[in-house]
Amino acid sequence: MIDRVPTSNASAAGKFRSPFRHRDIFFHDGKQLRRVSVAPSVQAAAVLTVLALLLWSAFATGQMLLANAPGAERAPIKTNVSAEMLRMQQQVQAMEQNVAAIRQDVRERYQLTSQEVRKLGLDPKRFTKGEYTGQGGPFEAVEPLKAGTDSKFKELFTSWKRLDQLELGTISIPSAQPVTGTALTSNYGVRSDPFRGRAAMHAGIDLAGPTGTPIYATADGYVQRSEWAGGYGNLVELSHGRGIQTRYGHLSRSVVNAGDKVKRGQLIAYMGSTGRSTGSHLHYEVRVDGKAVNPIPFMQGTDYLLAVQRRAAAGNTQVAMGGPEASK
Repeated sequence: MIDRVPTSNASAAGKFRSPFRHRDIFFHDGKQLRRVSVAPSVQAAAVLTVLALLLWSAFATGQMLLANAPGAERAPIKTNVSAEMLRMQQQVQAMEQNVAAIRQDVRERYQLTSQEVRKLGLDPKRFTKGEYTGQGGPFEAVEPLKAGTDSKFKELFTSWKRLDQLELGTISIPSAQPVTGTALTSNYGVRSDPFRGRAAMHAGIDLAGPTGTPIYATADGYVQRSEWAGGYGNLVELSHGRGIQTRYGHLSRSVVNAGDKVKRGQLIAYMGSTGRSTGSHLHYEVRVDGKAVNPIPFMQGTDYLLAVQRRAAAGNTQVAMGGPEASK
């Protein structure tokens, strides 16, 4: 897949955000070294706020000089202040136009990412929950110019924050291939059980290949289980956060332990035929809030979703099938 995003979404926002990257600030509190991560959106919002404050300070200074000047000096000062105010208004208008363009790009990116997430049967709100919305403080009236500019900056910051949360949340979506060079021998859903011959629910898919074929994590997360699990045989279960899990069954052996952190594409096990299995294959499941869902759409991730995810981080002829027994 090619790591790319639509051109329309990389214009104003991309140019504006280019100087801003995730930065880590380290400080020592006397006991231990602490690290604070500053997101690009926070840096950009801070710069915009400082610019707005500088413009407002210049305006306020001019008004103060005009009010305190003797009568004979007020005319030239008033002329200079008027010219300065006109220049400031033009700068503010240009800044607001840039902010509006950036805000539109942010909205488009949020909408596109949300559409890709919905295609997988997931609600985008799953990845933006937990936003802090508490507000308060004493009321202090401000001039219309400053208030209007501040509101636009706040709206931009809020939109950026939501986009950052959504894009960061997509890291938990399984989208990589768990194995390569295999054949799909059993799909997700109701099938004829390979052992009993009656209808039964198959909670994942079966991908057949030689014993010892490498198995990879399909998303970042940590190992919940790495153990023998009945019909699954040797099983690795990963938790990716946001209520999303993946399971890898019938393994010949695992190379990870419970509690280990894993990255997308990391080797976690080798294919086998342990447990309730007719031959060497991988039984792969995706679970959302504990319920099995069809893994196929997750394995067919679009270039756009894969690009978003990359950004927020960085010969047996017998048909092999299996899985834990389940009645329809």
